[in-house]
Amino acid sequence: MTYLQNHTILSSGDLDEVRESIKNLAARHDLDVKGRQADFHARVAAVERDDINLMHVTFGNARLSVESSEEDDDGLLLYLVTSGTGVAQHCGEDLEFSANAGFMRDLAVPVSATEDDFGAVVLRLSKNKLKNHARSLVGDDVDLKGLRFNPVIDPATPGWNVFRHTVDYVAHNLDGPLRDVQNPFITTQMKDMLFTQCLSLLPNSYQDVMNGRAVTEIVPYYVKRARDHIHAHAHKKLGLADIAAAAGCGYRGLQKGFMDAYGKPPIAYLRTVRLKRVRTILKTELNGKTVAEVARQWGFSHMGRFAKDYQREFGELPSETIRKYV
Repeated sequence: MTYLQNHTILSSGDLDEVRESIKNLAARHDLDVKGRQADFHARVAAVERDDINLMHVTFGNARLSVESSEEDDDGLLLYLVTSGTGVAQHCGEDLEFSANAGFMRDLAVPVSATEDDFGAVVLRLSKNKLKNHARSLVGDDVDLKGLRFNPVIDPATPGWNVFRHTVDYVAHNLDGPLRDVQNPFITTQMKDMLFTQCLSLLPNSYQDVMNGRAVTEIVPYYVKRARDHIHAHAHKKLGLADIAAAAGCGYRGLQKGFMDAYGKPPIAYLRTVRLKRVRTILKTELNGKTVAEVARQWGFSHMGRFAKDYQREFGELPSETIRKYV
């Protein structure tokens, strides 16, 4: 199957041209050919519709070395390998991948790889947008931690073939029947299907929640004390020293405990609790108060920063919440 054949943007054996093309579409990758330069010939195809960003890349019969530094705290690149093999060092692990497998690159972490005869469909994703999609499905009351995916997805992983077929379906339609159709409702429907299956079928830290299974992680006692203190005193002025004193441990231990348990440091956890309290009020009981008054009540003094944090957490502005629920 030739992916996105009507969206080919580059077919070239010029390594510098290929580097520049991929950098502009996904992330900077320092590519080098190991062996005969004549064996290298790249084809790059890409299509973008709203939050769907798909590419297909092939590099001929060449062996490549790939180096890429950290690029973007929010970005993920999911490679659905269509040909060849590779080995990579990523997220502190030595990884191997082959045709029909998946490789999830976290753009916040550098990667070093060697690839042979490599080709892949590449789906660019946003951690924040995936998190907001998960929240829209499971509700605001579920405590969603930092989103982490397994770097390598084995072809035998349950659900992987279903997800691959969905990507094939989306790529086929964007390249064919829907190539000239600009319909945001259809695009949103395809995006929702991709996001839901990505979170539900691929191994990640949200998968149990997305599939209705209880998450049974053991949280250290001192983290529980700190967490309970935050929930009980979120309306008061709280700093890291206050939280650490309530937990009965040092700053570093508390920071690590929260990162392990909730994927964020205690002050960020406190901010999330406060944002949820504000959202509850905006949805149910404004009682004549303004958004600014409610925000200040819960410790947010800078309205511009508050609005950005709120939108990042819930995928909408405070004013949109009010219009939707009040």
